[in-house]
Amino acid sequence: MNLNIKATNTTVSDSVRAGIENKLSVLEKFLKPDETVHVELEIDKHHQSGEVQRVEVRIQPHGHYAEAASDNFYAALDLVLPKIREQLTKEKDKKISLRRRLGAMFKRAK
Repeated sequence: MNLNIKATNTTVSDSVRAGIENKLSVLEKFLKPDETVHVELEIDKHHQSGEVQRVEVRIQPHGHYAEAASDNFYAALDLVLPKIREQLTKEKDKKISLRRRLGAMFKRAK
């Protein structure tokens, strides 16, 4: 898994980078080593409720996408992880069930 972190209107500290790598390590069992995870961190200072910090996660080449906003990056990251994990789990389950159905069809054909 390749990890790209981009920061808009902010800088990425070492603790935030380590937190992102630690949290996203859960997704490694769903991803191949050559796939890329893009993480974008953004601070929106012009939001009506004040400063909002947003985290966006994209996985290439699958096209999975999730975003969340909160008061800090850690909380936003905690909100976005279940969304992206659900998408990856759903795709994996579809592949497994398709493989099982095809195997059953070939078994019956013999």
